Amino acid sequence: MPTAKSSKQSKQTKVLEHQLRSRLAQLKNHLDLLRKEMIVEDEVDDEAMQASRNGNRELAIITMDREVRHISEIEQALKRIAQNEYGVCVTCESPIPNNRLQAIPWTRQCVDCAGGGINKSRQNMLGQPAFRSALAS
Repeated sequence: MPTAKSSKQSKQTKVLEHQLRSRLAQLKNHLDLLRKEMIVEDEVDDEAMQASRNGNRELAIITMDREVRHISEIEQALKRIAQNEYGVCVTCESPIPNNRLQAIPWTRQCVDCAGGGINKSRQNMLGQPAFRSALAS
């Protein structure tokens, strides 16, 4: 019999799964739109216009690359949900806090494993010089 806590987690996961699927559909639609825009090419006589189009094309390619990676991350998260592995850090296998999952539903790692522990290491370095002087030895 499921406990209230596991039932709550299940509801939370369903909400996050819905958000993931919705975001996935948005990204795929936007990616299709970008692809269609890239296909349309007109001959341009003006060099400035050509340079502008090249810049726009480069920006579109960068955006498409980012969105393809984001789509992959979301698909991996949906796969982890299907395998009941969602919400567990792939690095240290500890539970990922709900606040992090709500902020970044496709995340695979807890804050510490994702590099969020940077502030902790920065605190250890406070008061220490950035460079060691040969004179200090």
